Amino acid sequence: MPRPLNYCSGISNTNKTSNVAGMAAKTSQPERMINLLALLVQRSQPLTLKQIRQELVNQYPDGDSAARAAFERDKSQLRALGIPMDMITLGGDKAGEGAYTIDRRQFEIGDLGLNEAERSALQMAIATVRIGASHGDEALWKLGGERALDRPSTSVNIQMDDKQLPALAAGVVEHRTLKFLYKGQQRQVDPYGLLSRGGFWYIVGFDHLRNAQRVFRVDRIEGEITNGDAQSFTRPDGFDLAKAVPTELELLTEGDGDDAIATVLVDVSLAQRVKAEFGDGAVLRERSDGSIEFAIPCANMNAFRVWLFAMVDRAEVLGPPRVREHIVNHLQQIVGNN
Repeated sequence: MPRPLNYCSGISNTNKTSNVAGMAAKTSQPERMINLLALLVQRSQPLTLKQIRQELVNQYPDGDSAARAAFERDKSQLRALGIPMDMITLGGDKAGEGAYTIDRRQFEIGDLGLNEAERSALQMAIATVRIGASHGDEALWKLGGERALDRPSTSVNIQMDDKQLPALAAGVVEHRTLKFLYKGQQRQVDPYGLLSRGGFWYIVGFDHLRNAQRVFRVDRIEGEITNGDAQSFTRPDGFDLAKAVPTELELLTEGDGDDAIATVLVDVSLAQRVKAEFGDGAVLRERSDGSIEFAIPCANMNAFRVWLFAMVDRAEVLGPPRVREHIVNHLQQIVGNN
């Protein structure tokens, strides 16, 4: 539950008769490319095609020739996007075999070194140009939008309706009051900031209806968003956007239900990261292979699914039965729709 990338492959499931494994076999090329990119930028050592296929389980064809052809297409597409994938020739017991690596520093957006006037000009540009979140949300962060990026994340890039983005960005950057329908009520909001967290975009601002600061989930806005006059409000001094939106842990605990805690087994490759995220108190049992069973809040099932699915085949819900069944049914529905 995109910020720097982590890779995905397929959700593991001890029920061998489920259709979950089929999801990995149907991975589209764009998704596989993203997973390949995310895998290579995280590894300090180059990986051979064999190792890549082992990591991206079932995402490449079984046959060596077909897998090589698919990999070459992915590599070509990534390079066409300006992402340099380097190949080195190995020595020793793998002498002559090629291995691949990507140096993220060669293509990531760095500090633009803008002065205040230049930053304002670019912020104005993003507010007027129709640009979708799928075209590089890191550019949006640089120009006024923000995202919680305090740790490596497994989130997939969140699509946002490109018809909404200009209105939202203009509201934040130009201090324009927004009007929209939310949960059946007409809202008038002075937008202080736009942030993506836990798989969803949020707009934070002063809600005239409630006469208080409120957080609105963008995908729950109904219909069109209209903008008022520029400079119609002032953003409060010291406003902290990251603190205004619930953290991922807080999102997971929003809601109620009999089964508000799920037991999740996390693979050794991600176990320590999850432990750092949720703390020692979430650890139920550490297994001999390095994997760990965690007690994870799941009162907010949507947020829980986003968090869980980001780890794909590196995490499995063990219980309670209702939560496990919900996850398996959701995955089978995804498979059936593809």
